[in-house]
Amino acid sequence: MRYVELTGRLLLALVFLAAVVGKLRSRAAFAGFVGSVEAFGLLPRRRVRPVAGLAVAVEAAVVPLLAVPAAAPAGYAAAAALLAVLTGAILAALRRGRRPACHCFGTAGAPIGPRHVVRNVLLFLVAAAGLAASPMAGAGPPAGAAGRLLALAAAAPLAALVVRLDDLAALFAPAPSAPARPPYR
Repeated sequence: MRYVELTGRLLLALVFLAAVVGKLRSRAAFAGFVGSVEAFGLLPRRRVRPVAGLAVAVEAAVVPLLAVPAAAPAGYAAAAALLAVLTGAILAALRRGRRPACHCFGTAGAPIGPRHVVRNVLLFLVAAAGLAASPMAGAGPPAGAAGRLLALAAAAPLAALVVRLDDLAALFAPAPSAPARPPYR
């Protein structure tokens, strides 16, 4: 159980780290994220930038909280709360017919859609399971180096799948059909 919990903790930490780094790597990246928050159409314009900043601050707080085993329950709780809010915002925007580009990881991805909801729900479930398992994970001897390495080896590719979800979806999407051309005469 300890290694499963550690894998989930590493997965979430890597995903949130990628989100923070992607959004804060440049002024343009953060501006793109702020623009996507505004395009959701859920907030008054004056609240968009502070709410976007708060979201990035919570993402940034999750990473060190998950890195320290004693603080992991707080990290799981913060991750779950943020994922619930973000999922709710995506669902509300979709209900309003809005599909702004996903700037979840700092770059303009595909327009938000059901796959973003599924991604967030799965990450929420990882956070909730980690929160439930964290008291049990602390029992017994500490994780050994080989177990920590194995947990990282499992978490890293899963985090890459989450972070590059839009790219993978585009890669496997059916090619757009070309418009019909009239026959040559």
